[in-house]
Amino acid sequence: QTGFTLYRLEGDGEPVRTFATGLPSMSVPKQVAFGEEGKVVVGGSDHGLVYIFDRKTGQTLETLHHTDTGLVQTIS
Repeated sequence: QTGFTLYRLEGDGEPVRTFATGLPSMSVPKQVAFGEEGKVVVGGSDHGLVYIFDRKTGQTLETLHHTDTGLVQTIS
């Protein structure tokens, strides 16, 4: 998987959309957060970037540089 996946919690729990953040260097959980009244999804990556996505379309709205290398696992 090359990002994180949003799942529907009601019904059969099927995936709704995957938000691409690049190929992971290791498989570890990463925290995501919703912002702007649920309109955006913010998540980290394995390569020092934080991604902001449109929740409905999955389009990358902005990429924030945190560090040149390493994991961004926690978003607050």
